[in-house]
Amino acid sequence: MAVDKPVRRLPLRDLMTDAEKRSRDLVEHLNITWFGHLTDLRDLSRPVRRKSHYPTLQVLLNAVLKVETASQETEKFIAYLNHELEEIREHAKRERLNRG
Repeated sequence: MAVDKPVRRLPLRDLMTDAEKRSRDLVEHLNITWFGHLTDLRDLSRPVRRKSHYPTLQVLLNAVLKVETASQETEKFIAYLNHELEEIREHAKRERLNRG
């Protein structure tokens, strides 16, 4: 894997800074994109609809697809963040063994 070597060579401080940035990006993605699409889907499926009294099946399908796409993007964010956190844990474990 080409991604592993540069990340593995970064200092612990840089790894932690990047993981913090990635976690903020994940929270922003959830708050803006994912919850936005989920709210749109909820508004379409509620008994008292704001946008249309009878949304078409295509509109509901598009809303579901947007939520699914946002969920897949969220999974990618989480997977990358998890990878970085594992690298931080391994780096800290190596440092602990080297010192003690």
